[in-house]
Amino acid sequence: MWWLLTDVVVAALFTWITVVSLRSDAYVDQYGAIEGAGWLLALSPNALLLVRRHAPVTTLVAATVLYLLASATQGDSNAPLAVPLFAYSVGLTRPVRVSATIVGLAALALSTSTFYGPGDPDALIIVVWFLLFAVGWALAVTMRRNQDRTEQLSQAVDDLEASQAELTAAAIAEERTRIARELHDAVGHAVNVMVLQAGAARLSNRPDAAFVALREIENLGRSALTDLDHMLGLLDDTEAPIRAPAKTSADIATMVHELQTAGADITLHDSCETPVGRHVGAAAYRIVQEALTNALKHAGVAHVEVTVSCTRSELHLLVVDDGRAPPSRDSGRGGRGIVGMTERARVLGGRLRAGPAAGGGFRVEAMLPLEPGPRHGPGAPAEHHEIGAR
Repeated sequence: MWWLLTDVVVAALFTWITVVSLRSDAYVDQYGAIEGAGWLLALSPNALLLVRRHAPVTTLVAATVLYLLASATQGDSNAPLAVPLFAYSVGLTRPVRVSATIVGLAALALSTSTFYGPGDPDALIIVVWFLLFAVGWALAVTMRRNQDRTEQLSQAVDDLEASQAELTAAAIAEERTRIARELHDAVGHAVNVMVLQAGAARLSNRPDAAFVALREIENLGRSALTDLDHMLGLLDDTEAPIRAPAKTSADIATMVHELQTAGADITLHDSCETPVGRHVGAAAYRIVQEALTNALKHAGVAHVEVTVSCTRSELHLLVVDDGRAPPSRDSGRGGRGIVGMTERARVLGGRLRAGPAAGGGFRVEAMLPLEPGPRHGPGAPAEHHEIGAR
């Protein structure tokens, strides 16, 4: 215990100072030699230095009383030079106003010692006492304020770390939600096309056409499993960097061709020649994919028109089918399809509208900025109209 060893050394040092002071020729010539119990009275305050950390106020009061008794019988000496240490202990362990009051009263009490006991009164002694107490107390107050400041800074660092952890958790949750949406779109689209291929194979009277359909089903199944494995890998590896999207707007034509091969009646009009960024392109692909999946699932036997165009600032997507409106469209039940498409447009600062077409069927229209803008806040979602279970 280093602090106990320090206090022992300090007490020994002040004991030596007291002995040298009381045995000096100047002191002996003025007040006489100290004998017997006088030494006990003169040296006992130094012993209190060993316990000042445990009972700072008590040791200060006891030391003040002993110094007063010694001064009354022995006159002025260097014995009370340890008072700054007692004042320091009080200032370090008590509130500023409380410690200032206690130390001030002790200094006032000791300053009166010059008016009694051996020797002539000296006003300078009063100033010396107050200075000794003030030095110890001021140092303690400074140390305590520095400790408080250090604790506040440490708490601020802990708060920042906790806030950073919350932001990281929120980012991970958002990324997991995005991956889940990708999984829903990719696998759902693949399964829908596989159903179309299976139906075409079942109705075909030509073995070679059925074989081609079965091969397409196999390829789509493998592709769906690959997407599923990729997405689940991202969910398991939360520390992995966000990877580039597998599909972009350039892949819309391939997707339409696959659906046409499966027997879907789809026409694509693509007049956009402006480069599209990977995030906007990925959102465009998924929006068209989901719109086509919904059209093939809900519209029955229908013709679907897909239009991709762009201006200098926006990518325009339009998917319109002329199919019948099944009961699910008017049932008032919301589905995940339009919600997912709307969210994709919203996070890029775009807009999406979905609802019944004027001449029958269903219409999905999205406008995506070619340069992704700021996200809309929770109170300002992208414009959309959700009808039925799409």
